[in-house]
Amino acid sequence: MIVFLLGIPGCGKSEVYRRLTGKLRESGLFSSFPRVDDFPKLWDIFMKDRESGEWKRSRPTDDGGYKVIDDSVWDDILVEVNRDVTEMINNQSQDTLIFVEFSRPNYVHSISANFSGEILGRAAIVYLDVPFDTCWERNVRRHEKALEAGTDDHLVSREEMEKTYGSDDKGDLAKLSIPYIVIQPDAKQEGDFTKLIREVDKVYGFIKDVKEKR
Repeated sequence: MIVFLLGIPGCGKSEVYRRLTGKLRESGLFSSFPRVDDFPKLWDIFMKDRESGEWKRSRPTDDGGYKVIDDSVWDDILVEVNRDVTEMINNQSQDTLIFVEFSRPNYVHSISANFSGEILGRAAIVYLDVPFDTCWERNVRRHEKALEAGTDDHLVSREEMEKTYGSDDKGDLAKLSIPYIVIQPDAKQEGDFTKLIREVDKVYGFIKDVKEKR
């Protein structure tokens, strides 16, 4: 089984993954949870442009980060992810649940145009619906922590992030004819995990139901 874990950068995909996989492992529903994130592939494009100095697909920004200038990058990356996941399917057992994480403004296109029928036939979607401002604040905090730790990190400007992720087509996910669930795991108070736990429980029930029906 494959789960597309979707949402704005900073929406909490990593935390949901951590809690959900723990619950799935304890229940015995699945035992292995490989995770595919498209960001390393995007970063590789940035680094290749920097090394060549030609900046064909991206360019450096004033804040020390990078900006995509060739929009075909977004689909090209997912084609690579599709290839990686296909290889994983062929080498994993039935008790493996593969998570595929990415953020896009056009999920219907991104999934339907770049993933094979074999993957779509095994897929379910979990979309994290979190307000943009909350995601932005988390990205800022994550960036600050990375700088304190001496990690090579950059923060996309708020203007650029809002332009790319300020709105998406989450309301059209049903067009994909793939089982999906939309959750809202963000808490009003920092450190309150009550809502997150409840939403993870919903996702657990959703995945269990999808697996049983298949």
